[in-house]
Formats: sequence, C-alpha cells, structure tokens
Amino acid sequence: MSKKTTTKKLETETSINVKPDVDVNALAEKLEALEKQRVEDQKKIEMLEAVADKGRVFNYQNKTVGKKQMNINLSVYEGKIIVGWRTLKDILIKNPTTGLTVGEEQEYEVLLLNDAGEIEKVTIHGYPRFSEVRYTNRIETRVVGKKEDENGNLTFTVLLPDGREIDLDQRFLN
Repeated sequence: MSKKTTTKKLETETSINVKPDVDVNALAEKLEALEKQRVEDQKKIEMLEAVADKGRVFNYQNKTVGKKQMNINLSVYEGKIIVGWRTLKDILIKNPTTGLTVGEEQEYEVLLLNDAGEIEKVTIHGYPRFSEVRYTNRIETRVVGKKEDENGNLTFTVLLPDGREIDLDQRFLN
C-alpha cells in the first residue's frame, strides 16, 4: 500500500487599480523627492539637537510633551545626601629647579544634608577622593518641581526617599 502525497501550490495575484489620469512615474518621483527631503530634515534635526542649549531643549520638551516623571541620582556620603560643594583650594605644585608642574593640592568643601534637615560641612582633600565621594554611593530620587530665576538658573525640587522635599541648584544634580 502506498500513500500518495499531494501538495497544493498556492498562487496569489496582486493587482493594483490605477485610475487612468494618475501618472505612476510622477508619483514615484514625488515619493523619492519626499524621502530625500525627510533624510535631509532628519540630519538637520540631529545637528540642531547637538548644538542646542540642553536646558532649553529640556524646557521645551517638558512643555510640549506633558508631564513626564524625571528621576535623578543624588550622591550620599556617610549616610547623608550631598547638596552642594565648592573648591577651597586648587594649587599647582611646581618643581623649584625646573618650574615643571609635579602635582596639585586640592581641597573641597562638601555640603551634606543630615536626617534632621541641617546642613553639615565636610572638607575633602584631593580630587580623586572628591570624585569618589560624589560618584560612589548614589540614590535615585524624583523631581517634583522646578523654578527658574531671572538669570535663567534652574532650581529643582526633589522628593527624597524618606518623603522630604529639598530644593537643589541644577549644578549639584548628578
């Protein structure tokens, strides 16, 4: 007993109904021109975004897109949140005989927000240590508001994990 295997060949037909007064070649040329223009426009948009003021782009996107939740990372040092810093000393150390720079001496003041809501000041010596303090331990927080002063400086209101809200200058957001 033998079984016969049959296969069916599916045939599909594609037809396009074109009105006699439509020039297909003209439509194809128009489509090609539009695609070329779209590519040029996309390049121009990329260039404009690359050279644009990031703060203004951010403001524009927030106004036009609607309310998006913005999260940022804040640095934590010794269990306290870093809310600011400033350079106290930045001195180049030069070799007295050759005059070449052989090192540098740096000192930074870091402002920490404790659990009681008070600001404490800590001095950090050397940029490597300062960088380590700023980037090692971080927590994610949510921005709940922003203000701009008459000089264009932005201040963000940040919701901390413990429920407190603090205002931070944009320079101190990481």
